[in-house]
Amino acid sequence: MNTRLLLTAAVCLGFACAGSSTDGSSNPSVAAGPAANETCADYVVRVAPGVQCLTVDAGHCQCGLNSVGGARIVQAQPTQAQPTTQPQPPTPGKPGGGIKLGKLVFDNAPLYTTVKCVSGPCPTSAAVMISVAGYPEVPIAGEVATVRLEIAAPNFTSTVLDHRVMPGDNPIHLALVSDGTIDPKKASVAFDGAPEGALVNCQGARCPDAKQHPVTEGMNFNLGETDAQNKVIFAFNAPGFRTKINVYIIKPGRNRVPVQMDALSPDGQ
Repeated sequence: MNTRLLLTAAVCLGFACAGSSTDGSSNPSVAAGPAANETCADYVVRVAPGVQCLTVDAGHCQCGLNSVGGARIVQAQPTQAQPTTQPQPPTPGKPGGGIKLGKLVFDNAPLYTTVKCVSGPCPTSAAVMISVAGYPEVPIAGEVATVRLEIAAPNFTSTVLDHRVMPGDNPIHLALVSDGTIDPKKASVAFDGAPEGALVNCQGARCPDAKQHPVTEGMNFNLGETDAQNKVIFAFNAPGFRTKINVYIIKPGRNRVPVQMDALSPDGQ
């Protein structure tokens, strides 16, 4: 029996399961239909020897010739839906091999100076306080790039400068102008935390003198142009305490220098 006849037989047999036959078949078992509680598959196998069936539901079954007749029943498996591939966001590209980095090294920056890049290959658009961790390196596509920087600091007038940046270190000397709040050439120093009776003397080009002074008096300074010129050494002495040495960079305006001295042991060591 070929495939078309096999399918036809299955359809006809399936129809017989639906109820009693009305075609006046001469086969009494076929005409009677399934017995009570008899499944469609059991009924077809009973009335059609050589046929094998699988139950679909109470009134339907899938049938075909058994293996002896050269055919077998294949039960179709439901097709599983393939997982949908979600689109992935693009991976940010890394700088190409031609990108180089230039480091901005600022000199003579007042306390709390911020630098903001406003044009050019800016590494960030945020204002960066350079006294904390310096300024991020500038990406350079060729041999040189120009950036425009806005420099600001408390008590100083903000300024904008254009700077050509090359790969490697790029020193930038700042010369901010006081806004009148403080004199950028004048400074005073007060000492905090020193023990009673402590004396201090100052060593350095900006020191008012080399004498010892009570820490309660403080000191006044005339400043130079750079941090290096304004670096001084303070030596503190007090009865019952070890000598303490502090290196300090004087900034315009009022400076407060903390003093922490170690007490001598009872044996004087």
